[in-house]
Amino acid sequence: MNTLTAQAVLQTWELAQGAHPLQRSLALLGAAWPDTDAARWAELPLGARDACLFTLHDALFGTRFDTVVACPACGETLELDFAASELRSAAGDPPPAGPLSLSADGYELDYRLPCSDDLLDIAAAPATTQEAAAARLLARCVLAVRLADAPCTLDDLPAPVVRRLQDEMAARDRGADLRVALACPACAQAFDRRFDIGAYLWDEVDDWAQRTLAEVHALASVYGWSEPQILALSAARRQFYIGMVQA
Repeated sequence: MNTLTAQAVLQTWELAQGAHPLQRSLALLGAAWPDTDAARWAELPLGARDACLFTLHDALFGTRFDTVVACPACGETLELDFAASELRSAAGDPPPAGPLSLSADGYELDYRLPCSDDLLDIAAAPATTQEAAAARLLARCVLAVRLADAPCTLDDLPAPVVRRLQDEMAARDRGADLRVALACPACAQAFDRRFDIGAYLWDEVDDWAQRTLAEVHALASVYGWSEPQILALSAARRQFYIGMVQA
């Protein structure tokens, strides 16, 4: 992973402002690993992609996460503070990148794990139900279906086999759906929330970019320095000058 300069982070933030959240994550990965082909990021299993997003968050903002959630039962706001290591542990081993196979009730299936391209395809489709989106995802990820060595289609699969396949895919890539177990201190309701590292990282980048541009404006107004000159300063030196400007 390359060490991202302030200029590089700002440029990525600017270019990805209007993009889909999934594309924002891919843009950040592309900036941090410029030698990796962009298509490769989009084809990675989601857990493998998110592991890299965790690594990038560590480099830019540290290894802890602070966020808030609302209790679904009483609406109480919960403030959360947890370490990246907790989520990495829940993700388990890295997901396999190549094709996989499953035998269930006489059916033989070849499939791959979902990736960003799959989710972008579903997002671009006309508004649909959750069930239709799940079927569209399986249609993209299932490579072949056979029964007694005779080829068949997804539509031929019994519901229990489809559920077995979905469970198998989830087990193979636990990092694709990381959840934080919570308990409300106000009403004792237990619940969980999915943690989306891509969305969290982008929010942090967005906050940082807006603060940094405000610092650039303040220092340029006082000292007449250009944006590249200000961004070339370390964060500590920028804060020192900002402190003098605001004194």
